[in-house]
Amino acid sequence: MPFTSRSRASVLSLGILAGLALALLYFRLDPAHYPFPRCPVNWLTGWYCPGCGTQRALHALLHGQLVRAAGLNLLAVACVPLLLLGGLLEVQAFLRPQSRHVSWLYQPWLGWTVVGSTLLFTALRNTPTPLGSWLAP
Repeated sequence: MPFTSRSRASVLSLGILAGLALALLYFRLDPAHYPFPRCPVNWLTGWYCPGCGTQRALHALLHGQLVRAAGLNLLAVACVPLLLLGGLLEVQAFLRPQSRHVSWLYQPWLGWTVVGSTLLFTALRNTPTPLGSWLAP
């Protein structure tokens, strides 16, 4: 389904906001030095949610520190190529009217793989084992 003028404006707005947020994270906000709110899941349960450490991992990735980023949230780092590819396919569909549903990114097996990987990652990072300690932020 090709983009309409309204959906084009939405995509452009979202892209600009994402770019501004990444620029702010790169240039001004170091999550290790600013008092960001604590994760509500961690605060209530003591468990690490799949997103715990993502903001610090993104900051490290933006500064080229891949190993540090992977140590903070391995799942977030593993998802970056998928997100970049999805963004590139959206830009391509934005520039050339075509159906976006022909890409393997829109296949049900990928969605189930992401859900399963997220659940497995969450379970493993909260186990009292060396693997759990390694996956914790």
